[in-house]
Amino acid sequence: MDNMIGMRLDGRYELIELIGAGGMADIYKARDITEDKTVAVKILKNEFAGSEDFLRRFRNESKAIALLSHPNIVKIFDVGFSDKIQYIVMEYIDGITLTEYIKLQGVLKWKDAVFFTIQILRALQHAHDRGIVHRDIKSQNVMMLPDGTIKVMDFGIARFNRETDKTLSEKAIGSVHYISPEQARGEMTDEKSDIYSVGVMLYEMLTGQKPFDGETPVAIALQHMQSTPKKPRDINPAIPEGLEEITLKAMQKEPSQRYQTAGEMINDIEEFKNNPSIVFEYKYFSSDDTTKYFDKVTEPEHEEAAPADEDEAEEELYEEDDEEEVEERRSPMLPILFAVASVVVIMTAWLIFTIVTGSLPNTSGNDDEMPMPSLINRMLSDVQAEYPDLQLDIDREYSTEFEENMIMDQETPTGRTIKKNSIVKITVSDGPQEIEIEDFENLRSEDAIQKLTKAKLKSKIIKVEDDEIEEGYVIRTEPPAHTTVHQGTEVKVYVSLGISNKPVNVPDFKNMTLEEAKEEAENKHLVLEIEESPSNEVEEGKIFDQDPEYNSIVNQGSTVHVKVSNGQTVDVDAQITVDIPESAADTGTFIFTYYADGITVRSDPPRNMAVNAGHSITWDVTGNEKKVYQIFVTNAEDSSLTGKLLEIEVDFTADPPVQNVISLNTDIFNELMIVPETTTEPETEAPPETTTPEPPIVETEAPETDPPETETPVETEAPPEETDAPVEDEDPDVPDVPAID
Repeated sequence: MDNMIGMRLDGRYELIELIGAGGMADIYKARDITEDKTVAVKILKNEFAGSEDFLRRFRNESKAIALLSHPNIVKIFDVGFSDKIQYIVMEYIDGITLTEYIKLQGVLKWKDAVFFTIQILRALQHAHDRGIVHRDIKSQNVMMLPDGTIKVMDFGIARFNRETDKTLSEKAIGSVHYISPEQARGEMTDEKSDIYSVGVMLYEMLTGQKPFDGETPVAIALQHMQSTPKKPRDINPAIPEGLEEITLKAMQKEPSQRYQTAGEMINDIEEFKNNPSIVFEYKYFSSDDTTKYFDKVTEPEHEEAAPADEDEAEEELYEEDDEEEVEERRSPMLPILFAVASVVVIMTAWLIFTIVTGSLPNTSGNDDEMPMPSLINRMLSDVQAEYPDLQLDIDREYSTEFEENMIMDQETPTGRTIKKNSIVKITVSDGPQEIEIEDFENLRSEDAIQKLTKAKLKSKIIKVEDDEIEEGYVIRTEPPAHTTVHQGTEVKVYVSLGISNKPVNVPDFKNMTLEEAKEEAENKHLVLEIEESPSNEVEEGKIFDQDPEYNSIVNQGSTVHVKVSNGQTVDVDAQITVDIPESAADTGTFIFTYYADGITVRSDPPRNMAVNAGHSITWDVTGNEKKVYQIFVTNAEDSSLTGKLLEIEVDFTADPPVQNVISLNTDIFNELMIVPETTTEPETEAPPETTTPEPPIVETEAPETDPPETETPVETEAPPEETDAPVEDEDPDVPDVPAID
């Protein structure tokens, strides 16, 4: 095991796993503890820590990337240089290299090749505008996100243009399959060297093979310096002629015959995109009837390089220069002196022009000019409103990094003086593309991942046992097949491990959220079957029931059925029962009135206690929360004699519902007896302020006041003079109600 795993750099960056190994550094996936995010950490290998050359190159990378901020260049967050360890903390790219993608696809569609190349060129244009040349552009240093976004990385041998004195005597550096001829010769390199490497990558994407190959690096480097590559259309006739011309113009041996800037190459590609049948005519026919590609405004040169002996070339590329070679090589000071002289001439001309034009009357003025503003990361509508003088030429692309209608790129650099009403090319985001997930069931997992990557979706493999699907084949996906999602969405691919009899205890899913339950099920290799239902027990989104029950033993891969609350409640039935005591016999006839939370919900016909004493009365109730119910009885012969028989709380949220008796007065019948006038009548409890009871099971509005709360009989000589209690039923045809068992 890598002894670096688990280490924390500066107490902040915890190394999780090794994700890449290069010639001079290793790259780890890490967790930034402070920011709580995933990052990539590049650590210089110990064997190079004592080399000043490698340290310089390693620091150059951090210095180079720190100056760059572009959506197609990997971001740098932090650097650390000490005696023990040197590292760079970068953006973590969850994707694959362009090399891996080309291997998967074989030959790319020309539209995809153009789409990737434009992004690479925009990244390089951003770097070149800031004086930085990459010098190691290759498909291994280009990362591709699932949505097709390109990220250029590894500026490990990048140099600043002002460091020309160091470059003249440096040996050839870079990947030999993509190396420019001047870089292979150990000469000074500039932006046009990166353009050559981009041309090689475009060639590789369109044909599925590199333009030059050989048994040794020297043999390949010699071909870059001396040989003409096979025309791409001879390998893949489907390539449009205009795109072939663009590719070979970028790969010219002489830097002066290539595109001079990344912007020039982008312009030709954009012109080709608008008219794929275009032919640029970047060609002429030499005396040996072979086609050479040059800029059509440049006169061809007919000198041919003399073949070099491979051993001598190898010595020139990879061995230390001896004294004789140093004498034969041109002085490194000559280009510098020439550059200085050129600058002096240009500055002198500019000064003279400024003096002359400054002394002339300004007849035209500068009102028709303006500095080019920065438009990137701004909404299109805001830019159109703020800069009405700009004529925006809009190209739209899907993106997961920029929201819809946000400007992703601009062709004209910020700060450049332009004419008002100039046409400015910009790229505007269409937001993430919507993609329908295919049905991968019974498809090999490798094929499913390849299809997801091609559809610009992320993927995560989850392996589970399955009794029906063969090992290595897809069981299902989450989100499921035919679901429409945005580019960059992660799709979980459940892949069969085959049949397993390994037992596992079922977790307690109750009261978990659905996300928590899914994660727990994955850990236990169980499959959740989800049903949304009303529930009075838990809040919306939580599980309230499961089958099999908690701690049951099942095999991995088994299905657990869970019920999740949909936020709705369900009414539950319950029954309130009151026993009428034997002592209630011969006490008269009574009317029973029922209340729910103070509202009259039912009134029974008079009950003859001679018949009902010793039996029970029942009341069916329904609800989904806690409710308080009351039963009042009134003497049918004297409505002023009324009192509370029962007060009870019913909790419908419990299963089964729970009843809690608050008060019960079975002596109420004796207390409400009609007594002779000579005796002192018991003071009765005031009935609720309601009207005379309606026929049975009639819902009425709540009485003006709640039913009386007093339950103890009050011994008074006479009932209250006025009352709103139900009056005696005067209907002579109402029969006595038999007892209810």
